[in-house]
Amino acid sequence: MRLIIKEYISQLKEKDELDLLLLELLVQNGYVADNIPRTGNRQYGVDIQLHNEEEILLLVIKQGNIDRTMWDSCPNAVRQSLDEIKDAYMDLLTEQEKKKKIKVVVATNGVKEESIRANWKGYVDHNKDWNGKKVEIEFWGIDDIVKLIQLNYLNEHIFEQPLQSALRKALYFVEETDYKKEYYEKIIQTLLAKITTENNKGINKSLTCLHLSCEMICQYANNSGNSKIAINVSEYLLIQYWKFLFKKNYFGKKKWVEWLLKFCMDYEKWNDVYYQKIHEVCIDPMLFPNYNVVENRIILYEIMGYLTAYATYLFVYKREKALLVLNDVISLINNYPNMVYAPFDSNIGIKLSLYRLLAKYNRIDDIKILLEDQSRILVNYYRGQHKYPAPSDTFEEAINIESRNLVEEYKYSGFWGYTLLCIVSLDFESLYNEIKEFLKDDLEQVAKCIWFLRKNEEEIYYERCAMNLAGEGVELPVEMEYSDFKRKAEFILSHYKNEQMSFDEFNFEPLEIIICRYYGYIPRINANFLFPQSQ
Repeated sequence: MRLIIKEYISQLKEKDELDLLLLELLVQNGYVADNIPRTGNRQYGVDIQLHNEEEILLLVIKQGNIDRTMWDSCPNAVRQSLDEIKDAYMDLLTEQEKKKKIKVVVATNGVKEESIRANWKGYVDHNKDWNGKKVEIEFWGIDDIVKLIQLNYLNEHIFEQPLQSALRKALYFVEETDYKKEYYEKIIQTLLAKITTENNKGINKSLTCLHLSCEMICQYANNSGNSKIAINVSEYLLIQYWKFLFKKNYFGKKKWVEWLLKFCMDYEKWNDVYYQKIHEVCIDPMLFPNYNVVENRIILYEIMGYLTAYATYLFVYKREKALLVLNDVISLINNYPNMVYAPFDSNIGIKLSLYRLLAKYNRIDDIKILLEDQSRILVNYYRGQHKYPAPSDTFEEAINIESRNLVEEYKYSGFWGYTLLCIVSLDFESLYNEIKEFLKDDLEQVAKCIWFLRKNEEEIYYERCAMNLAGEGVELPVEMEYSDFKRKAEFILSHYKNEQMSFDEFNFEPLEIIICRYYGYIPRINANFLFPQSQ
């Protein structure tokens, strides 16, 4: 376990990673933060200032080993930082702060090399008094930070042997193409189940352990070039933590919501890493490698799923950035025409998420164009080549359909069921009239399915296979007259219009899209949930 933690710590950057980790550890250890690390701020040598009742703690944070260059020969040298604290920062402390014990700590995720040990000792011995104030200067290397984590958070009691094994597997297999989610899912589920409400310190300790464990996996995955795993971990943590808050009814309690915000920031961080990597692929059709035609479409829908969920999340408070991500999704669709033909039936969930996001920007015409293009292409593919989105959502079935091998009879389709609901929500009568004969005659034996979940079943929604374990499946009838179809569809929708979930009540709509992306579910659809801006 120690080696796993040490490897993780060694990978952290000085800014926005190692500094924030140390800040969190010390705050949970009883210190109060007087400042939060901000890149670009003038700091006069101090990265973080904290205090408790007895002392003021000034942290100088560096990355990597402290050698001769890092000691006093580079612009970011340790000695320079310490001298700045002595000459300038000490004058910024209040008289009340100066009455406390002053401790200066140089912390690094490396070690103090042998070549500067004499320099370090000499500096500490000659700087025990700064302008009449006694000062303690300490060095925390990577082993000290690991020890701090082990003693206070990832100890044997809270992180026992089975979870250590799961963590090792979650880290070891990050480079595998068939990475199993069960490793990190077990860790998150188990650590959340261990949380008690006995005292704030115990709660913070458990949540810090959960946070560090997930961040270790995310960091390893990202460093291995697979930031999608990092997104998956952060998504699952959000889903399960929200479920925990829902079961305990903790939504109105500040300390629990503060941790939710931390988990949200992690989700945003790893999505941003992924977005920066995938941006060029979205805007340049020459960059996407040639795969098997089915695999190509699967990967394109996967990209669209990640980016659409991320843009929906950003829309809450970073709408300009959300629009940039959304426009990249539209570029992806325009640059790769084969993307219109969805490989899996459940891919309608990704398209619905995109339509809902477009509606937030009042881009209703864009929704109609996308819906119309996809409907026409799927009609032509079926009539001309008997191809359709794979109902079982398996790669093997998609390949068989594409190669026109013998496959099971086409019996049900959520894709067409939800397409029909989109038509009703948009009141898109011309498209209905264009495809109704195809749906009624060519797909006469195919059930056009939709699925609804009641509020009293919400807890199941946060788990895998919820669409099989809960809710109600309904077959949508196809009528020759649009008015008859619309009346029946709206009658069905009216039975579920008041089924609000906790994320609706507490204005966290992005969670539904995150859940649907992670599990492959389909977002709820009616006039209120799919196109709120257009009603």
